[in-house]
Amino acid sequence: MEYPLEWDELPRHERRKKIKALRRERAKKPKLIKKILVIGVVILIGAALVWGFVQTNQQTSPQLASSSTASPTSPEGSATDQPAPEVSLEDKVEQFPIEGRNHVPANTEVTYQTNPPTSGSHLAFPQSWGVYDQEIDDKAAVHAMEHGGIWITYTSLDESSVKALEEIWRSNPGSVIVSPRAANEDSIAVASWGRVMRLAAVDQALIQQYIDTFKNQSPERLAR
Repeated sequence: MEYPLEWDELPRHERRKKIKALRRERAKKPKLIKKILVIGVVILIGAALVWGFVQTNQQTSPQLASSSTASPTSPEGSATDQPAPEVSLEDKVEQFPIEGRNHVPANTEVTYQTNPPTSGSHLAFPQSWGVYDQEIDDKAAVHAMEHGGIWITYTSLDESSVKALEEIWRSNPGSVIVSPRAANEDSIAVASWGRVMRLAAVDQALIQQYIDTFKNQSPERLAR
């Protein structure tokens, strides 16, 4: 071990004492350097984490502010996030006296007091829910309305309007029948037990409101 030359002139025991002290001093230096390095690394990591957190907040804060302040109808906001306004059926629905609900054989001719029929004698088996491209028996449809269903009939509609009615059925597959009916006096008739709403064109929101309001307003509440 290297030590100052003048220590050679010291007595042996004194020289040994100084050498031991020198060794202890030199042994402390690597530990101190290592400790300083560890502290430095910890400080650097902490600074990096703080910087990353600040940058993330700066990037996300403007987005949150814009989305919270955007108008529902503006390009930044979405109108679909808002509940659809409820449409009014006031003065649009006719109500009629119930004409009975007897079962009759298939070959029986029944005269109904409304067009399309909304109640009265009908077949023993109801028309199944669904979309039909051909006319169905009025008597089978009346039985379906007795079960709480909605019968949407139309005449002289273009293809896009018919598809719009089909979409309404897809949203209500357990309670709606859609079919053409040449005897209709209006382009579209939305009928249920004892009621009818007449329309000149498809209004999906209005028809859906009718379904929600008058489905199962009938003697047998079997529609879903």
